Amino acid sequence: MKQKTILSIILLNLFVFTAFGQQNVKVGYADIEYILDNMPETVKAKADLDVIMNKLTKTRDSIIKDYNVKVEDYKKNGATLVEPDKKKKETELMRIQQGMQGFDTDIQTAINYKKNAFYQPIYTKIGELVSVVAKENGYTHILNSQINGNSVLVYAEESTDISDLVIAKAKK
Repeated sequence: MKQKTILSIILLNLFVFTAFGQQNVKVGYADIEYILDNMPETVKAKADLDVIMNKLTKTRDSIIKDYNVKVEDYKKNGATLVEPDKKKKETELMRIQQGMQGFDTDIQTAINYKKNAFYQPIYTKIGELVSVVAKENGYTHILNSQINGNSVLVYAEESTDISDLVIAKAKK
């Protein structure tokens, strides 16, 4: 709903500009996610993010392996433990399990933070490149063709898509 409202406002503004003849309006569009996937810097960002994810996954797997060993030990020897030692082992296992759940949350937070850190400069560069390409080709407005995977364009001529021009500019 929000996207339709934004698109309606943009289109209304374009019609107003045209109606009053203040300037010639040339509208184009770009698929920012498509451009991102084809940027040379994205390959390195993905690789760096994969390295971090692999390290965190190995650490998590190691913690789970240690936890499983302790659980198996408790299952084998739990019946022979005196009550205070048994409670102590159970408390330790619950603490480790809670720590693993917290670690999962921390992993996701860390990955999101690093992804943002790696991708933000690329998005900034894309914005700059879109501006350059738009000016070079006489566009007055450039719309993103989709937001969060949802198309925001009802109709657009293929000739107004500047995505490949931006990618070509990025590879220079």
